[in-house]
Amino acid sequence: MYFLRKSLLILLFVVIGQAQADFNGKVVKVIDGDTVDILTNKKIRVRLLDIDAPERHQAYGNASRKYLASLIAGKTVYVKENKKDIYQRTLGVIYLKQVNINAKMVENGFAWAYRFKGVASNKNMVKLELKAKQNKKGLWKDKHPIAPRDFRYRKK
Repeated sequence: MYFLRKSLLILLFVVIGQAQADFNGKVVKVIDGDTVDILTNKKIRVRLLDIDAPERHQAYGNASRKYLASLIAGKTVYVKENKKDIYQRTLGVIYLKQVNINAKMVENGFAWAYRFKGVASNKNMVKLELKAKQNKKGLWKDKHPIAPRDFRYRKK
């Protein structure tokens, strides 16, 4: 019985430790168009959920980073945490005054809708991407934009 109680208690602490926790914090660094550092009581690296921005050395990579910085650098934002990625970054949706910043990046042509093995899990992001593409916004001004996943694959 003691062993069972102790096991359940350990399991409870593990589950609580892995639970998502939404939070507010100040954006202290914009790494690129889909990754930022946010300061709460500690620095948290956040990867914007459901988007894929151009890489730093890719066309529109710097423009994407600058656009994200113009929106949220130095500002206090709300992060709706989803989970951690394989690099232990927080995956989440960033809001500034109830504006979905992730969606704003895609809507204005500074990021693609994120796709895993070619499939997007967020259909709204796909719609925003299509609209930006039709209106030739941001990276869609380029005749042949290269998706970040393809750019990363070519660099290997």
